[in-house]
Amino acid sequence: MIYPTATDLLRTIDATLADKVEPSLSDLSGRSALITVRHLLNFVRIRIEGEGQILQTDIEMTRHLIEQIIAYHTQACDAAKGATITACLVGCASTGALPYPSLVQLADEAAGLNELLHVSLAGLQELREERQNDAAYQDIRAAIRNHLKRQIENEGTLVAPAFFGRGPRR
Repeated sequence: MIYPTATDLLRTIDATLADKVEPSLSDLSGRSALITVRHLLNFVRIRIEGEGQILQTDIEMTRHLIEQIIAYHTQACDAAKGATITACLVGCASTGALPYPSLVQLADEAAGLNELLHVSLAGLQELREERQNDAAYQDIRAAIRNHLKRQIENEGTLVAPAFFGRGPRR
């Protein structure tokens, strides 16, 4: 392990800004900018600590949900659409080049899967009138809503502690 850690460095930078820079600022604009920088440093620190696991879990859950969407299309209405989504899913496959992917790699993979999820949802929405009374259609749409809700809640676990209760921001 490399010491000091990235989190340690961010804490040291924040403490230096608070102890040395902030007292020397006399204008409101400069103090406001410094507070914003400190909020962002805290946000980066919290993301370093928790974002990798959130992204890894999200990738696994999104892949599972997309597989359910493929199964729905294949069984219920349009095998060709299921094949198209499957081909896109293969294109979003994890590189597997590193045993421990970076946050950037995880974020890229999650973004690709989320884009595929949104495209899949748009395709399902086109079937709304035709399939709205179909239980399988309702189930897959509910699964997507629950997944998106969980994503928002997980992102909140990174954002809330970084900003809430820490004073004004720019």
